[in-house]
Amino acid sequence: MSNSTLITEGQRAPLADEASPDMYEELVNTGITRLVRMKMPPGATDEPHRHPEEIVYFIKGGTLSIKLEDGSTVVKEVADGDYMHNGPWTHQVSNVGTTTVEAVLFERLDNDVELKD
Repeated sequence: MSNSTLITEGQRAPLADEASPDMYEELVNTGITRLVRMKMPPGATDEPHRHPEEIVYFIKGGTLSIKLEDGSTVVKEVADGDYMHNGPWTHQVSNVGTTTVEAVLFERLDNDVELKD
């Protein structure tokens, strides 16, 4: 992944399942919250996307490289059963490990990112 920004200024990235439907699947949508399943095989990279405020539960962990909206990248090791909470954000994820990473994401649709000015 290059060190450039993920989206054009003034635009909002699509939700994960819109950007990469082969890796993300919406399971339930109440209009206020939603549940999304992620399954990312080794070597895969999703398209840049956004999440509203989310809680992520990792069913199967692995090694993820996460490119942030400002172009910086962080590598995160997640174990089976790990969880994390994130506010609204835009990013791109690569599975740089050797295992398929599986997670369930609970998202608050009422706390989504705003369009950039």
